[in-house]
Amino acid sequence: MTDRNPRLLFLLLGLLLYPSLSMAMPLGHHGGLVIQCKDPRIDEESPAPETHLERLEALSFLASQNTDPLSIKVRINVEPVPHTLTRERNGDYRIHVVLQAPITEGRAWIKVTAMSDDGCDQIHTWNVYVDRAGKTP
Repeated sequence: MTDRNPRLLFLLLGLLLYPSLSMAMPLGHHGGLVIQCKDPRIDEESPAPETHLERLEALSFLASQNTDPLSIKVRINVEPVPHTLTRERNGDYRIHVVLQAPITEGRAWIKVTAMSDDGCDQIHTWNVYVDRAGKTP
């Protein structure tokens, strides 16, 4: 069969390899293939990671200019929280969160997810500890 029609052999091999090749190629959030991309940067957290406070009412952080602003999601202790953003002069984004009710006790686990304009994703987390003394035990 393959001696008479080598095209059939190539077609069968192509069909067998296609699913595995397509699964190995990452897709960006715009649907295109991601061959090389740059992760968005999340930094300048306020309050800083591992800080001890008497209460947590607000927080902010910086996201790099290659961040898709619509992709930014903020969660505190797994609950989504609303945020606002402003554009800095250098193109970075300053994200602000004001809590509806302050956290007065326990740990606040802050999780930020975002995607870059070219399709890379980023997860950034940090802890803030809230206790009455506002200091490290």
